[in-house]
Formats: sequence, structure tokens, C-alpha cells
Amino acid sequence: MSGPAKWELEAFIMTCRNDSIADANRALPKGLQNAIRGAAYQTELERCTALIVGHQAFEALPFLKNRNRIVMSTGVKALEHKDSGWWWNPSGMTLTNMLRVASPGGGAVGVMGGRKALEYFLLTGVRTFHVCRAESVAIQDGYKLFADCDRRTTVDMVLKDRQMRLLDRELIDLRAPISRSTWRRH
Repeated sequence: MSGPAKWELEAFIMTCRNDSIADANRALPKGLQNAIRGAAYQTELERCTALIVGHQAFEALPFLKNRNRIVMSTGVKALEHKDSGWWWNPSGMTLTNMLRVASPGGGAVGVMGGRKALEYFLLTGVRTFHVCRAESVAIQDGYKLFADCDRRTTVDMVLKDRQMRLLDRELIDLRAPISRSTWRRH
């Protein structure tokens, strides 16, 4: 008999250089879509047994269809399987119980966003955040990654305030260019 499955939740975020994840209308600009579709970012996601996304992020990322997706939504009671993946309401089922059903083998589970999903996991204890930035993309007056972000408060500052520390920062795609900052909870 094998032991219980274990999951390691990690956030994989794509943002532009000024910490926006969408434009003011919450639409995903082409520059960020291209960065998400790029080989460097997709390689980051390859080791994940499942990807958790918010409902709006799910709608904006239809090209992730060949992955085990878990969509956070208040439109379901607890957990439902649909053609597009698993739909999960955190207020109707615990994270652990959801993972037992949606990703029974354990392993790395990637949290991709949007804002509400990332803030939920920031508060509930995701240990590692990988913040990827499309350095050549800027979105004026865009929809920021976290509600606490503004012109003076960056994603890095929010993560520091949440007891996370920067482990490393590197370029993962020199042509695009895309950088990745890895943050871990103390």
C-alpha cells in the first residue's frame, strides 16, 4: 500500500514589466499571450501535474487545453468535471480534497492566476512564487497582479510583505526577453 499523495503548489505568473497581467478592461494583450505561449514559460509549466487558474484567466488562456486544468469558480457547488477540466469552488471543498480527486498522484501543481486565484494562494500558503516578466511589454494603467500593487507598490514589495524572500532572478528567454524571479516563503 502506498502512502498519501503529496502536492507542492507553486505559482507561475506571467506579467509585464510594470506588474500588470491585463489591460484596464481585463483583456490579455497580445504581447503577454505570446510570452505565455513561448517555449521558456511553457517549460516552466511542464513539470506540473495540474494547473489551477481563475475563471477569467481560464477564458483568456484557451490554448492550455491539453493540460489537467482546475478552474476556480463560484459557479459550482464544490467540484465538477467538465469537458474543459475540473471546476472547483474553494468555499465548497477543501484544497486537499480537491487535489485528491483532480490530481490524485500528487506532484507539482501550478497556480497561474488571475488575481483572485493568486491572492487566495498567497494567503493560504503557496510556498514558491515564480514571477515571469515579459520585459519588452508594458501596459499603461493595466490590471495589476495583486490588488495592493500600484505605481509605488510592486509585486516584489507585496511578496516581501507576505514573508517571502527572493531566491534568484534570471533571464529565461534572451530573445523575448523574459525574466523569472523565484520567491519562497520563509
